[in-house]
Amino acid sequence: MQLIYVFLATLITIVGAAETKDNYFAFLEMIQQPNGNFRQGEIEVVVDPAEIAKIEEIQKKRLIQKGFSDEEAVQSSKIGIVSEDIYWIWIRDAVYFPKGVPGTYDRLMWKTEGRGAAVLPVLANGRVVLNLNFRHATRSWELELPRGIGKKGETLEQTALRELKEETGLEADSAVFLGEMVPDSGTICSIVPIYLGRVSKQGLSDREYSEAIADILSFSKEELKKGLLDGYLEVPLNGNKQKVPLRDSFTAFAILQAELRKLL
Repeated sequence: MQLIYVFLATLITIVGAAETKDNYFAFLEMIQQPNGNFRQGEIEVVVDPAEIAKIEEIQKKRLIQKGFSDEEAVQSSKIGIVSEDIYWIWIRDAVYFPKGVPGTYDRLMWKTEGRGAAVLPVLANGRVVLNLNFRHATRSWELELPRGIGKKGETLEQTALRELKEETGLEADSAVFLGEMVPDSGTICSIVPIYLGRVSKQGLSDREYSEAIADILSFSKEELKKGLLDGYLEVPLNGNKQKVPLRDSFTAFAILQAELRKLL
């Protein structure tokens, strides 16, 4: 299911905490996700305003009992759009957990017109190419698949192939769908399709200014599997051999799927 994380122009811009829940309800209606049913073991999103008010009060008392101040408890119990900017929207839902226990649950969504996609680039000799990429979130170098967010009008396959060319300069004529994976199902709503692209030629990369990709490196399947087991690979970086983490969930998923499908 493809989610749309862009507010319609008719929605009012939120500044800080929402004064009303109108925009929250409009957003829920727009993304059209199932609310779930706690009686079936799911986490059910509550949309009835009266029930939401009750759950806000329950959660506030729960937080006060845990030692939070009244102000902290009130602020952290409010249901609706907690915050947003041009990149993210953070919402807090009133929910019923399995067995009917009321509470709140937060989630983050990218505000983009398209979904992201990742690609496993495979060279003619069977070696796999990974980016040597410095990531701000982990504050470290990482070995990972080329990936990125789709542009308007692109298919998911086109997104994967475009990101491959932009980040590495490598081109593939087509991509094989390997499946979908969820980077962090506890917090982020992203569902990312993964493709395998057989590289047909080498061109020039066209990286965005914000990307810190030091190099593109190729590895055999055996090297990657050992690296995943060890948690790192030794690669050249800044003139020296360094242990760089190999813990990218997209890479691990892609290697497993490609091997199971006998594509690698």
